[in-house]
Amino acid sequence: MEKEELQIRIAGLGIIFYSPQSVKHIEEGENYLGEHYSEPQDVIKHIYEGSIVGIGTGTPGIFNLNIYRNIYPDIERLNPDYALKLCLKVTDNIVYFRDLYVLLNWEREDASELKITMENGCYEVIVCSWLPISGIRGDNQQIDIFFNKVDRLPELYYRGVPSLL
Repeated sequence: MEKEELQIRIAGLGIIFYSPQSVKHIEEGENYLGEHYSEPQDVIKHIYEGSIVGIGTGTPGIFNLNIYRNIYPDIERLNPDYALKLCLKVTDNIVYFRDLYVLLNWEREDASELKITMENGCYEVIVCSWLPISGIRGDNQQIDIFFNKVDRLPELYYRGVPSLL
């Protein structure tokens, strides 16, 4: 099982991932979080569209992301403490992973940003995570993210913001 490993340090309470087309409308310096991504219904709209996909971590910290493509996880075998089903629309063959708080004062991506290349299209995304051995969320917490290409975005149903809590 081939995987890409990324490590993200966040100051915010979540991680976002997206493709460039989904954020091209955000102005440099804009407080997109406060205006368009702070209420559950706003976040859920983005989640359902597969545009700016957010995962609530509930804490700042260091998260170790294991990225898998075209592999459906065996949830029973993995036995994660937390599991989510999301979706993503990939454009420009790129997916960025960033701190949620970048949406407070938007800055365009630069060469130092965490990103992976991925074929354009619609993806079902399964996110699994485990509480670290220390018992402290964000203490080098492992998050496995499985991207599976599908013909159309899956229908999702959330009442609140998807989170790893």
